[in-house]
Amino acid sequence: MTLDSKDAIRELEQAKIEQRPYGLVLMDWMMPDMDGVETIKQIRSDSQLSKTQAFVMVTAYNREELLQKAAFQRIKIDGVLVKPVNPSALLGSILNALGKEVVQGSRRQEKEASYKEASESLRGVHLLLAEDNAVNQELAIEVLQKAGIKVDIANNGVEALHMLSQAMYDGVLMDCQMPIMDGFEATRRIRQEAKFADLPILAMTANAMAGDKERVI
Repeated sequence: MTLDSKDAIRELEQAKIEQRPYGLVLMDWMMPDMDGVETIKQIRSDSQLSKTQAFVMVTAYNREELLQKAAFQRIKIDGVLVKPVNPSALLGSILNALGKEVVQGSRRQEKEASYKEASESLRGVHLLLAEDNAVNQELAIEVLQKAGIKVDIANNGVEALHMLSQAMYDGVLMDCQMPIMDGFEATRRIRQEAKFADLPILAMTANAMAGDKERVI
């Protein structure tokens, strides 16, 4: 997780140097220093970073306006995630983070078939959910277990670190705001360990939907 566009670019550069390039970037559209479209444009124009495979824009604003701006500047965007994020969008983000592809059909039946096929590809995946809110835990568990995903729960960052030391996970869903240790600090400590360098971590936050977006992406 990075705090703004400049921090994101620095992280991509460092990952390239350390030979652990990111396959996908979740990029907030509205950030204080440089918006997401401009940031992607800068990344795409950098020969060292241009091989980043995919960019998904995250926005609480007008989706069409975002796509029009990107098209006008000829910036390729691989997907748009609209806040508030619903369960199917959350699962789609996980599919992308794990290198899976969700094919969108033009009809409802085709979409359902594609979604089912994509969900099948995740059957047996083992995820760690770091989330202190019981309602959010139940919602995430219901959605993920329907897709055949095994889920373990950590109620804060400290528990998440302990559970990662005890078991192997395919990815982590990390709430940003938790007691004892928040998701930002937990993620920082996870990334300090070489064995977790490529572990997919997906940030989840309610504050981004209320205006604290710059701390999430």
